[in-house]
Amino acid sequence: MKKLFALLLCAVIAFSLVGCDTEPDPPMPTDPPITHTYSSFTPAEKDLMTGYLGAVIPFAPNEHYTLEGYNTPDGYEEGFHFRTVGNTPEEFAAYQASLKGYTPVSSYTDEAGNTWYCYVKGGLIMDLSYYASEGNFILSIFVRINDGSTSIPTEPKPDENNHSYKDWSADDKALFNQYIGALIPFLPNNEYYIEGYNKEYDYENGLCFYTVGNTKAEFDAYLKKFSSYKAEGPYPDDAGDLWYSFTKDDLTVDIVYYTEDGESYVNVYIFSSLSKDPEVTEPSTQPGDTNENVITNDGKGLPTGTNGIYNVNFKDATLVKDVHDQGYYLDGCPTIGAPAVLVIPVGFSDGNKLTASHIDKLELAFGENGNEYYSVDNFYRIASYGQMDLDVTVLDTWYTPKKNSAYYEGLKDSEGYANGDQILLDEILQYLSTSMDLSKFDSDGNDVIDAVVMINNLEVGEDDFHWAYRYWNGYTDSDGYYYEYDGVSANDFVWASYYFLQDDGNDYDDASVFNTYTYIHEFGHVLGADDYYDTSDAENHPMDGHDVMDNMLGDHSAYTKFNLGWITSSRLVVTNGSITLTLSDFSKNGDTILLANNWDPSLGAYQEYYIVVYYTNNGLNGGGNGYFDRSGIVVYHVNASLIKDNYEGEIYYDVYNNNTDPSDKEYGTENNLLEFVTALDGDYIFGSGETLPVTYTDSGKSLNYTFTVMSLTADTATITFTKR
Repeated sequence: MKKLFALLLCAVIAFSLVGCDTEPDPPMPTDPPITHTYSSFTPAEKDLMTGYLGAVIPFAPNEHYTLEGYNTPDGYEEGFHFRTVGNTPEEFAAYQASLKGYTPVSSYTDEAGNTWYCYVKGGLIMDLSYYASEGNFILSIFVRINDGSTSIPTEPKPDENNHSYKDWSADDKALFNQYIGALIPFLPNNEYYIEGYNKEYDYENGLCFYTVGNTKAEFDAYLKKFSSYKAEGPYPDDAGDLWYSFTKDDLTVDIVYYTEDGESYVNVYIFSSLSKDPEVTEPSTQPGDTNENVITNDGKGLPTGTNGIYNVNFKDATLVKDVHDQGYYLDGCPTIGAPAVLVIPVGFSDGNKLTASHIDKLELAFGENGNEYYSVDNFYRIASYGQMDLDVTVLDTWYTPKKNSAYYEGLKDSEGYANGDQILLDEILQYLSTSMDLSKFDSDGNDVIDAVVMINNLEVGEDDFHWAYRYWNGYTDSDGYYYEYDGVSANDFVWASYYFLQDDGNDYDDASVFNTYTYIHEFGHVLGADDYYDTSDAENHPMDGHDVMDNMLGDHSAYTKFNLGWITSSRLVVTNGSITLTLSDFSKNGDTILLANNWDPSLGAYQEYYIVVYYTNNGLNGGGNGYFDRSGIVVYHVNASLIKDNYEGEIYYDVYNNNTDPSDKEYGTENNLLEFVTALDGDYIFGSGETLPVTYTDSGKSLNYTFTVMSLTADTATITFTKR
């Protein structure tokens, strides 16, 4: 093995579950059965079943078994077959009822006329049949992995250093558990080599092991299993191979894929960030904050519910009910009702010549229209489930600033920050106040214009003045007050080029394109939604681009709608056993289910938890704007813990976390505000029969609940939730 800068690899075999769409060839009894009692199964037979299935499935209440194991002369190359003789129909029915955690998905008839019943659990498929043969009643059970694989060996290759997960030595396993605390995911590969901690050829502050024979596709899928970790890289080494680094709590995992002498390798190196060499990353704080002021739900436990469910009302929160109670958003735009939106076309003398026809397009872009792309008004009426209908006014002429664009772009405040856009805003409001009553744009009577949007005639560029953004108005008088006109002032504003309407994904000069998503995204900030990409590195997307506040397509997330007050209730699973619930299509009514280890009703939506929604390519996710190519269950991990702040004697609360990496010392935080939970196959969609894998909170605790998707229809999903 070539790498000395290696990583640690831990293995949970990843089974994808597609469902029983095709009829397998069920084994039929031929020879007289070999009898066994459960207690007299040989150790080899028990190990064979345990190693293949992960856990022994329930045995039927009968002492006569025949086992046709994997790789045995009479066995089946892709599974196990075993049978009992002499069971009654009642015993068969009782056995079916004993399959807790398995999901019945189909039944079918074989060529002999016998009925087979198909069940799934995690990555396993089980087919059962009860039939008569040669005067005996047979219960036949066929179990296999639902990935089409036929290459899972039962014995390691003849190499003294070779290990598979199931036959690692007790010392090896103890080493992992002692050093790591919990196993990180294993690759789906049985050829492992371990270089243990404190061995003379290993690393003084970590543990290295590696696999042989994985494909690049398997490696890429493996990387997605670290979605709950903080990710950095990739970084090339001296040989040009790319290393990926992941951190969680006090652990760091470095991973590389490379080929050498015709073989492919994955090296994994894991070490504690509290050990000698690695740097210790302290939890980050925003400027002026201390970690003691972060308010969490840690240690609160779960409330008592009825029939395994606690009905959450976010309005019961005492500190912050929604975005309007947050300090940074006081006097922001209303999110319910008919906020007044003032759209100002700004035509610089040194900008492109735009005419009244371009203003007509701005009216279509912001007001109600029936075009292929949603207008800002259309989008937010649908996203809010009809609770917000923007009252948009687009000025009918281009305002010509007193100076050219270069003048405003070069203006700085006393501290050296650019504020030409804010000075221009004040110039425009002063001008407009002479011919119109600006107070009509204050729908909630708080002396602040609900929303101001300035659309300019400059080419799109990557510097701020030529880009699109929402920003706060910092242009004030000597006493720190906004300038008022008609008794109102502007708190914040959107600044963007007209040419974002012509964004075809590659450039901004396609006049046949009508793309409103930049305006929709920026207006999300006006309402109080955060960016879900890493603002310190726009290439880093903890949400993988799947949100209108990330890569500017599709609907807002459930958390955003909690935050904006459009969804005020949910169901929190608190069962001590199992419970089956129906979940509606999220696009229709915002139906959600919550999972958590701890819940504090006084914190409402602003704590750590998981949101379960039924995603479909409907509504704002339809028409090519969706994120996924199939419908299914999507799970969001939220850590919206609050931060307490004191500004000039006033106490305020804001959401602490965001999706910016903590390397950004000014803004980044240690934990993501919002991220997806990844399924075993590396996807974000959980389909019928699929199960939530072990999932970890930001403190490293495993989530106390799992679920299995029982069924999906056009409008609803049925899900069974189980306490681990």
